[in-house]
Amino acid sequence: MLSKEALRDFALNVALVDKIGVANIERFDDAPPDMHPRNIMPRARSVVVFAKRILRGSYRGIDEGTHWPSYSIFCYAGLNGMLGKAGYRIARFIEQSGFDAAHVSSGATSREWGVRGPAPAPGMPQREVILHHRIAATLAGLGEIGWSKVFLTPEFGPRQRLGVVLTEARIEPDHIVTGVLCDRCKRCVAECPAGAISRDRAVGIEVEGHVIQWGDLDLGKCKLTHFGLNKRSSPFFARRFPGVRMVVDEQEVTWREAWDLGYAMFPTMPGYQALASHPVAACGARGCIVGCMKHLEGRGAVGNAFRGRPVFSEDEPWRLEDEPAHRAADHHGFIYDPEAEEENPEVQQGSAWY
Repeated sequence: MLSKEALRDFALNVALVDKIGVANIERFDDAPPDMHPRNIMPRARSVVVFAKRILRGSYRGIDEGTHWPSYSIFCYAGLNGMLGKAGYRIARFIEQSGFDAAHVSSGATSREWGVRGPAPAPGMPQREVILHHRIAATLAGLGEIGWSKVFLTPEFGPRQRLGVVLTEARIEPDHIVTGVLCDRCKRCVAECPAGAISRDRAVGIEVEGHVIQWGDLDLGKCKLTHFGLNKRSSPFFARRFPGVRMVVDEQEVTWREAWDLGYAMFPTMPGYQALASHPVAACGARGCIVGCMKHLEGRGAVGNAFRGRPVFSEDEPWRLEDEPAHRAADHHGFIYDPEAEEENPEVQQGSAWY
């Protein structure tokens, strides 16, 4: 028999995750067919969810406008790789106890891609069955989903990434706890550079009397900003395309359009080209995670406390202007180089000769 205590001890001390919880399969009874764990593992009885913390310091460079790679490379792509290894070890431990287990990669949760396979047979779910990791983590008792849709734990606030293992073992479930951390302050709404989080509209579900709810998101605006195409929060894009006016919160793009635009643009900017082999997170989650982190730490609601700066930052987030740095009158559509004009004042870039 596999005990929850043995599983937890292995996960924390051998697989080196920071937190682990278990949900019984019955909590997913109302999940849609294309999001139900049993359409991944038909005889699953337990959903094991685990978390690894995101280092608080990895946000510091983006928050202060000095260093971008630490968050994207080490605490986004790097953590995803660590979660894969931890998931394999946890599934192997369960298998050694005599029960089938399967790790569900977080990469399988990109519902925004849409259906990529042929239509399923009548009465069958979509071929791309996914599992909502944040809902699973809530049902496994790890924490709750905040208004920004970012997952929160009492230990780390919004600073973690999640992994899931399905198993046929019947493991004692953890209690669901909601309504403790997120007080609906809406700081995430105010500090999101994309304006992608609704202040008033909510979506959610109810399980065992718990309302699991978050603010409605505009995923296209979110992805444009995530990929650094928002001039309010990306010095790279603003420097490379100073004459472009693309106010992100006025765009009507889909997540996929934003994704394709980002990957088309990355080769034009060396910094993003270097990051593009990892999940690009140029925005640094400055509203949904950093803004939330400031609020929760200010409330003293996060267990992982810090001595030097107990609250991440009390400063207003920096912003660049959406407006172009130059106008057509300055160059008539030709090359614009203000440094060249300073060196050679007789050059009139807006001259009628053009």
